[in-house]
Amino acid sequence: ADTPGEIGKLVFTVKTPVWREGRVIPLFILLKVTMVLLFPNRSSLPLLVGCGFSLRALLLLRSPHISTKPSTVFLVQLASSDCLILLQWTLWLSVKLSWWTEKPGRGETVSDLCLQLLDAHHLASLLLLGLLGLEATLVSRWPQQTVRFRTSHWAHLSCALVWMFVLLEFTLSLHLQTLRKTNPDNYWSQLQDSKLSFVGLVPPSFLLSTFSPCLRKLLWLMNLWLHYALTHFLLTKLPK
Repeated sequence: ADTPGEIGKLVFTVKTPVWREGRVIPLFILLKVTMVLLFPNRSSLPLLVGCGFSLRALLLLRSPHISTKPSTVFLVQLASSDCLILLQWTLWLSVKLSWWTEKPGRGETVSDLCLQLLDAHHLASLLLLGLLGLEATLVSRWPQQTVRFRTSHWAHLSCALVWMFVLLEFTLSLHLQTLRKTNPDNYWSQLQDSKLSFVGLVPPSFLLSTFSPCLRKLLWLMNLWLHYALTHFLLTKLPK
């Protein structure tokens, strides 16, 4: 059964402990929590620096010496989410080098796509960090009562739902951004209708513009509370 001591070891087991490698995952989690909760979601340069830590953590998590607990699944997905940052930088460099900007307006379209990728990365990071914090909190507070739900199967399913939601939000946001550029008058009229109408009477993309900021703020607060509670537990409950 899981014990609080395992939380102190980041809720996964290393069969062959290596001193240097043992510090990679704690640093990766600390960096992710700091970047997601404290930095603006469109700070692309610090996020690019964090990709190096994510790559190192991903290589370690893919090692056969790491167990396949739910926390490992969440950490792998969290590290993999930085692929969106690499894609964003690839597109940004292509704009600067004029690879895709031969036609008028194409550079602006690619720039908008880069911003949408940063927003998608932020949403995915919030959701995955929330799942990681929730799993660690359940292990620390109710290890026996929640053992049936804390399996790799449920972790993979949760991550699949996360990426489906992120893809949906990305697609709808991109559609909304395109509509704003191509037909601004229709965009603003429908946006006002979406704020005054009931759910279901307006396109989903316009509902998204209203609820997405609220969802992100709620996820931010939830992550802040979860990781604060977990840190407090580790500092006060674990044996010295």
